[in-house]
Amino acid sequence: MDEQYNGPVMTGNYNTGSPEIQNPVPQKKSGLAIASLVFGILSLIGFCCCGITVITAPLALIFGIISLAKKRSGTGMAIAGVVMAVLSILMIGVMIYSVKDFLPYSEEIVQDYAQLINDQDDVFPAYEKDGTLPPYIAKYKESPYKELLDKYDISIEQIMDIMDQQYQNGQFPKSGSVNVSNGNWADDTADDEPELEDEIAPDADLNPAI
Repeated sequence: MDEQYNGPVMTGNYNTGSPEIQNPVPQKKSGLAIASLVFGILSLIGFCCCGITVITAPLALIFGIISLAKKRSGTGMAIAGVVMAVLSILMIGVMIYSVKDFLPYSEEIVQDYAQLINDQDDVFPAYEKDGTLPPYIAKYKESPYKELLDKYDISIEQIMDIMDQQYQNGQFPKSGSVNVSNGNWADDTADDEPELEDEIAPDADLNPAI
């Protein structure tokens, strides 16, 4: 009699070949994360130009937060953009806080500085001779300007000494480069252009119409 096999029976199809390896599909980087990173970098680079940072820093912060909230790819870039935006905003805040006491007098200070630039050839020689100051500079020895400078442990004499040293070294702004009325830098190239009308007019008389 044949012996009957009572062991387990294996059924089904079996693939004896090597398992197929599927390459993962690369995910596209989130545009919001990239935008946050770019604006974050611009906010740090443009820190000297506060007008630029005031625009780019909030944009970097907004794009970065949206990208993180939607859990899109590019998390590292979004975090970097948010961090740089926060740093830029903090630096602007610190800078504004450090000069907040001067803000009420900023326009007047700019006007006086512009006047000093235009009068430098008279002011600095007189200051070097006997410490004489023009009235618009001497007023900083009196209240409320004196108290303001004392708060930062400086005096108008110290400021004048620094500017006088710049004047002697030829590093002080050129006279006439600032418009005293509004404190804006003047365009010196206009003074260097020849007046063509004055040069052409005499020649026109030499060639009368026939």
